[in-house]
Amino acid sequence: MAESIECRLDPNVGHSSYDPFDESLWGEYARMLLVATAACAGVHWSIRLANEPIAAVMVLANVLVVGAAVSDRMAGLPRLMFLSFFASGLSVVLATRPDATFWQDSLAMFSPWFTIGAFGILIFRDGLIATNAHTRPISLGQATVIIAVLISATYMIVIPGMGAVLESQRERSTSYTIEELTPLEVLRIRSAKLAVFAIFAYMGACIGSFLNVVAASTPRGESIVLRSSACPKCETPIRRVDNLPLISFLRLRGRCGACGVSIPIRYFTVEVVGLVIFSSLFLYELVTGAANVPGFQHYPFSGILWIILYTKWPVVGIYFFHCALFSSLLTIALMEQDKLRPPRWLALSLLAVSAILVVVSPNLLTVSLLDQTPLRWPASYPDWLDRAASSLVGGSMGWAIGHFAGSLRLRRRQSTTSLSLAYALVGIALGWQAVLTIAALWWIATWLLKRFGGRRERPSWLTATTILFAVAMLHHPAWRWSSNLLTF
Repeated sequence: MAESIECRLDPNVGHSSYDPFDESLWGEYARMLLVATAACAGVHWSIRLANEPIAAVMVLANVLVVGAAVSDRMAGLPRLMFLSFFASGLSVVLATRPDATFWQDSLAMFSPWFTIGAFGILIFRDGLIATNAHTRPISLGQATVIIAVLISATYMIVIPGMGAVLESQRERSTSYTIEELTPLEVLRIRSAKLAVFAIFAYMGACIGSFLNVVAASTPRGESIVLRSSACPKCETPIRRVDNLPLISFLRLRGRCGACGVSIPIRYFTVEVVGLVIFSSLFLYELVTGAANVPGFQHYPFSGILWIILYTKWPVVGIYFFHCALFSSLLTIALMEQDKLRPPRWLALSLLAVSAILVVVSPNLLTVSLLDQTPLRWPASYPDWLDRAASSLVGGSMGWAIGHFAGSLRLRRRQSTTSLSLAYALVGIALGWQAVLTIAALWWIATWLLKRFGGRRERPSWLTATTILFAVAMLHHPAWRWSSNLLTF
């Protein structure tokens, strides 16, 4: 009897603690990006309150997105019904607006499409929670099929249908008047640009947090996806509010929220480095239209508006390809610091995927094999074969340089087992010309540190691959300049 009373009084009995966002690292990162995007969109719409009354509705909608993403209140069927009702009303209100350009705002990242899409993700999540509360959990394969069906239906039915309705209401203007921007419009545009930069930069911090897991888990054969984050000391699952890159470390003052043990500063440092990778390439490569990339045909306009919001996909592809390159170098360097080697499947995957992307895409490697030489290909020589040859020669040369450079160590018994892989990735992605320049700078930096640096300037974490990562990052902004300087 007492046991049944306890069960009735226990608020947790009869309620499911299952949350798809908590089941894997991918879910946690999805929540982070969802919250960050909705928060920036809320700020964007709040600035437009004075000119557009509908902005108040959009602010409320984004606040609801943030709240539903981070809170577990009313999780399951009650919240599903509430979010579905609100999203349906929001869709009707927005679809019946006479101003059809409202949906094609130049600030596309904050358009209503993104907010409605976020509601769709949260509604699907609560549907999984409600289903799990009464039946067995849905498997990963079943969830993948359901998501694919919903995305296909939305793409093929919902979006074309709403587009047709909006197109029928659109008024065709016969003349246009150019007017100067008001101070409020200037503030709105600049704040939107800052928000776009913040999203890309924080994406880098999220990637850095994930690289910490990859570097520590893959060499030991542990899963990096199908598990949730937990404290390595007390093994307590980390709460969602304590798992935000950079922010949670500062808020918790570098300690576990459950047991109080110190969190290694390396986690925070790698997240900062990930932020630096994405934000620095954003500033000198993405918004400049890949001005640092030799051989790339530049656009007459540059900046966040012309490159991102009016998307130039070749530049975006180059940006993410190089972000992936430097993220891979960082991961290899972290493994080397722990005296671990990347597993064979990971090393082969990195080399193969990089080479395939370079050969298939005409924009990722714009440096020809014969650049910086007096030789030239015949006019009939196919471009893809030139990229394949440049990637093969660059990767082979990088592997050879890394093999011979492994004998140069800053400290005794320091690991250099991953240096050949790192150099090969640089050669495949950037070409043999860049790998030679980076290797020369690496030799100079390593020799100076070994010749003049004391033990404080040569800490154990400063391995050969770590120096290569730093040198490659410093070389990248000057890649075009150094290529032109060495061209015959």
